[in-house]
Amino acid sequence: MTGTVGPDKGTSARHDGGAASPITPEAVGDQPGAPSWPAIVGPETWWCAPDPASASVRLLRCATPGAPVLEVLDPAWSVGNRSIGYGGRPYAVLPGTGRHRLVFTHAADQRLYAADVAPLHPATDASAPAPALAPVPLTPADPDGVRTAYADPIPGPDATEIWCVRETTRTAPGDEAADPAPRTRRDVVAVPLSGAGADDPRAVRVVARSHHFLSGIRLSPDGARLAWTGWDHPDMPWDSSELMVARIRDGVAVEPARVLGGDGVSVPQAEWADADTLYAMADPDGWWNLHRVDLVGDGAKTACVLRADAEDSHALWRVGATSFAVTDAGVVLRRSRGAQTLHLWDPATGELRDAPALTALAGEWTDFAVGLSGDAKAVAVVAAGPAETATPLRIDLAPRHPGDAPTPAVARCAVTSADRSDGRLSVPQHRAAAVPGGWLVPFAYYPPTAPYPTDASPAAPYPTDASRGAHAVQAPPLLIDVHGGPTSRTGGTRSVELSLFTSRGFAVASVDYGGSTGYGRAYRDRLRHQWGTVDVDDCVAVARTLAEAGLADPARTAIRGGSAGGWTALAALAHTDVFCCGAVYYPISDPLTWSGGQTHDFESRYIETLVGALPDDEERLRAVSPLANAAAIDVPFVMLQGLDDTICRPDQARCLVEAVDAAHGPGLCFRFLQFPGEGHGFRRSASVAASLRAELDLYAHVMGAP
Repeated sequence: MTGTVGPDKGTSARHDGGAASPITPEAVGDQPGAPSWPAIVGPETWWCAPDPASASVRLLRCATPGAPVLEVLDPAWSVGNRSIGYGGRPYAVLPGTGRHRLVFTHAADQRLYAADVAPLHPATDASAPAPALAPVPLTPADPDGVRTAYADPIPGPDATEIWCVRETTRTAPGDEAADPAPRTRRDVVAVPLSGAGADDPRAVRVVARSHHFLSGIRLSPDGARLAWTGWDHPDMPWDSSELMVARIRDGVAVEPARVLGGDGVSVPQAEWADADTLYAMADPDGWWNLHRVDLVGDGAKTACVLRADAEDSHALWRVGATSFAVTDAGVVLRRSRGAQTLHLWDPATGELRDAPALTALAGEWTDFAVGLSGDAKAVAVVAAGPAETATPLRIDLAPRHPGDAPTPAVARCAVTSADRSDGRLSVPQHRAAAVPGGWLVPFAYYPPTAPYPTDASPAAPYPTDASRGAHAVQAPPLLIDVHGGPTSRTGGTRSVELSLFTSRGFAVASVDYGGSTGYGRAYRDRLRHQWGTVDVDDCVAVARTLAEAGLADPARTAIRGGSAGGWTALAALAHTDVFCCGAVYYPISDPLTWSGGQTHDFESRYIETLVGALPDDEERLRAVSPLANAAAIDVPFVMLQGLDDTICRPDQARCLVEAVDAAHGPGLCFRFLQFPGEGHGFRRSASVAASLRAELDLYAHVMGAP
């Protein structure tokens, strides 16, 4: 870890909010990451789980909910891929009675591997070792000058092949600034399960190609058709994407045709209902709602079957991401207008069933992660809530007796780790701030769970309103937390990381600024060509709303964010005087350079819709650029950056720090920590802990804590 330090020359003020908090930066760093990519494999449930100790991703499974959780692979194998920079579904399981055939991508070399896995049984003992596996490669090693990634694997029509999305990028030795778009292509390919493709690249067959980006490949139940989603630059998939269908002839998709989407309509996911019918999410009416696509002859008839002013799908940031599943009982889908709910839709009646077990989820679970999947009888999803950490759930949908209506049974697949926070975890509250144009900006407010030392801050007490009692109480310092994306969203769920701050007397507000997903296309489009303005204004509005309510001290309000959230934090420091300091993680600092060869292929044209395109919009790009306005940043900040980041490259952080130093002299950047081996988002527990400790030290330095 390298870095430069601020005026305290590396000394560290350990602010613990009066009484020592049991939630330390090291404890946060040791927290396992959120599970992802759950799958139903007969009675078993599988999922991926990040391991901060090894900076790897484990593949886990349990025989039934409540049974011991076992690792599928030896710890030497990390499951994951780098498709479109953010990865994609990394594994598929072909169930069997005597064995399962697992196909997965290995993070270290990005190749596809296969392994035979013994099925689990409900009586499997916790001490039983994982089956001894010997994965064998299915795809060739990359030759010099080529980087390959595979994602979203599915069984081929006759179970002798795995079909997946292959991404191939020709490298540009000695030319780091070369535009990745013309050097990258994506195809749907068939990979022999025999392993023939490991030594002979010609054995890997191209099945389909259509767009620059591909996702969500799905074979019809009879194996006669293939469906997938595609889009091209400069569109992002939530702006415009197309659902394609082609017939399979001699193992190749022929005559692909668009059946839904495009022309400003987004289709993030589609699933087959039968050999001639697809269900798909699309937003021609401004909301991602469920549509039915009937394939008739050479044409298609489409209709929205579940219309609502609510979001039933997701922004497609990862290849193969899913938000609904088709089962024998109906379509299980998640719905969002802020907090999320899970529903079972009956295609026979067109009704959303009030299934008791699903309805009961509303209070306990309010966030259902992308990756919901299932089979005919059950679905799996990662869920979280205000008092619940992200947990894999299994929902069995089969009726108990023939003829009975489905009665979903919901169960946790893993036991939540013991809570050692001593009651300091903050329970978020959903609130909103009014902004011009009649919009309400949603945010999750995490109240402090311990007092902030009133004699430690140089700020004068902020008077509270009468509703808080007869005696005025000093309002807490506030951290505005800005999510990335920017088309992400705040989950408003239990957060050990944010409770690190609330347990020391800070309030935290996590903001769904304009552009966030979950509130319809019109809300997302508020950010179109307004990045650096709308997002900043919305964060300022939330800070002022909380101050006016007596819930935050306006003199002690900071801002923090990573990636696109890091951009917003920098823009807020450059263009407003609301924030006393900021914590910036792996940011975009300059829209004039963050495009083409300065980022990865997926987002290499994104700036055109966020701000504008060169050369026509140079003035607008320069006006909002934190780097171009670095001299206006006159409050302390910390900068945290991974040196292996290919999405927001280290120069974006480094140039900003150098520009602030040039304008104000060294020291305004309180910490500049750069982490070798870390990319876009920190995986190692030590990196996470060091970053959070730098944040706490900054807040102690600026806000006067001991």
